[in-house]
Amino acid sequence: MSDTGFKKQLSLPGLIAMASGGMVAAWMVEIRYWFELSGITSALALVVCAVLILPLCFIYSEMTAMLPYAGGANVWASNAFNWDMGFFTCWGLLLLYVMAMPTVTYGIASMVTYFFPITFLQTKILAVALTVGAFWLANQELKLLTKIQGILYWSTLIISVGASIIFITSGEWSISNMQPFFPMGGKGFFAAVALLMMKFIGFDLIPQLSEETNFPKKKLWIAFLGAIGLTVLIYGMAVVGVGGIFTREEIMALDVVDPRAADLIGMHWLAILIVIMGCLVCITTIPGFWLSAARTLYGAAKQRQMTKLFGVLNAKGQPANANIAIGILALFFTVFAPDAWVNYIYTIYGITAGVVYFIVTISFISLRLKKPHWDRPYKVRMWPVVAAISACFTLWVIYTCLGEISAGGLAVLGIYLVGGMIAWLYAKTMQRKKPDEWKKFIISPESGISEDELYRS
Repeated sequence: MSDTGFKKQLSLPGLIAMASGGMVAAWMVEIRYWFELSGITSALALVVCAVLILPLCFIYSEMTAMLPYAGGANVWASNAFNWDMGFFTCWGLLLLYVMAMPTVTYGIASMVTYFFPITFLQTKILAVALTVGAFWLANQELKLLTKIQGILYWSTLIISVGASIIFITSGEWSISNMQPFFPMGGKGFFAAVALLMMKFIGFDLIPQLSEETNFPKKKLWIAFLGAIGLTVLIYGMAVVGVGGIFTREEIMALDVVDPRAADLIGMHWLAILIVIMGCLVCITTIPGFWLSAARTLYGAAKQRQMTKLFGVLNAKGQPANANIAIGILALFFTVFAPDAWVNYIYTIYGITAGVVYFIVTISFISLRLKKPHWDRPYKVRMWPVVAAISACFTLWVIYTCLGEISAGGLAVLGIYLVGGMIAWLYAKTMQRKKPDEWKKFIISPESGISEDELYRS
């Protein structure tokens, strides 16, 4: 077991690759659902969503630089309001990270259908196997994971953008295939804007990994903007590329879109390359979310919101017990996911992300007013305006996704919330039974101890 806390070994390019790599996953499978809502203008919806997320990214940049601790939004909400608010923010964050993992594993399994058909049961079995493999990766040194993620992510960027350019310049690409531009009208377009927030969740990995960065905290904003910008580039180019090859109806009927487009223009080698690249980058995406989820539990353990066992690091600097807990949750959502797993996850994601990001926004406002003297290596300009835009956007996302969610999705959210209440009551009970071990603690610049001392196991 390590007793020195996390190592500072993550560079700025490495952090961008980890964050953007968390956002770029299985689009060739999911893209048909984007076209169902808004056709070719789902590319515009991606851009609009990214622009509306920018105020939130600036808020995250300031909050992360000011409170660069594992736990992220949990630590911020705890400081802005109280320990209890932090706990439930932590619970929401966990859902975002944990549900991302089965999403990616199902995406990989769906991409494999390009080579041979598999049943949904076989898809689940493969997804479970991938989750088990990701557990092993999540327990390795961050330096190794960053190196693997970097190689695969930058390769993915080149191959995916290159493939889109090939599609656009091929003789099969035509603007006429893109019509109608707004097949579901304004309602479909704005629903796409709200639901596509899911594809930018990866930027939330940055606060969880900020403790392990080796560059000045004032540069964190570059990581946020870089990750968002590169994600828009990859997804936007993919939408435009395949949107001119196939009609909307054809895309909605396909299993994996991009490789089918490559086959249509007579480049089977490109189709194989796209599928292999997509599977490999997804395999490294899972540990990224796993790392963030485990660090969320790690931060909660340090604030006495969860058992101190989650705060124990193994010899490679990873929270081993927290990784086990995350593995159990990931397997649960993988095994019990329904056939319509994409729609099921998108709406749950949208609601949960909207709630968490709204809490982050009001935490930002609260700390600006309560703690103006705290050191902020990066400060948001015109912060009241930025906060207002972020608050309105997150509330609108919650409202829109509630209108799209199924009864099954609401049931999953309800069950998860009940689980959070049980965990919260357990922590409260332990505070009474073992007051010294479970005494409430909030990580802050005023904690009175150094960062190394705070995170020493």
